[in-house]
Amino acid sequence: MAKPSDWKELGSGRIADCRIFDVSSSDRACPDGKRGTFFLVNAPDWAGVIPVVDTPEGRKFVMIRQFRHGTGRLSVEFPGGIVDQGEDPAQAVARELLEETGYRADLVVPLGLLSPNPAFMTNTFHAFIAEGCILERPQALDEHEDIEVLLVPEHEAIDLVGAEDYGHALMTATLFLYMRYRGFCP
Repeated sequence: MAKPSDWKELGSGRIADCRIFDVSSSDRACPDGKRGTFFLVNAPDWAGVIPVVDTPEGRKFVMIRQFRHGTGRLSVEFPGGIVDQGEDPAQAVARELLEETGYRADLVVPLGLLSPNPAFMTNTFHAFIAEGCILERPQALDEHEDIEVLLVPEHEAIDLVGAEDYGHALMTATLFLYMRYRGFCP
């Protein structure tokens, strides 16, 4: 079986600027002579965080419910958003957590890096956990955000993965990284 090899960039060009991402074409060739034109979605990096509140009933996650235009329905997710140019991803999730929920964390810990879809997307998703979260202030939402804040018990969030409102793939992947962080994975 042949071993995959790196493709070399022969040329590229922007096709469309869609404000929050752009689409480009990339002409590439590999050493065995294969050539092709590939289409890429270039978006800023994203960061997401699992905010944890310790309660007498146990650990709870600060989650958000919001309408998602891509699916056309409500989605229950962990807070997060775009990492601004030059911004540290940990600072981005702390900022998004405070803006979207009003919660601040004592400690923000990186869980891992994920490629949302490496077949055609060029960005990275940075996953974090926020320990010791406390409600500090009201939400400070962006113009098009309409977010409900939820406190969801840890076990319930894990059990609901894949349910109608809990199907965001990056949230599921972040939850896996959280479970590894907590020692729940063998």
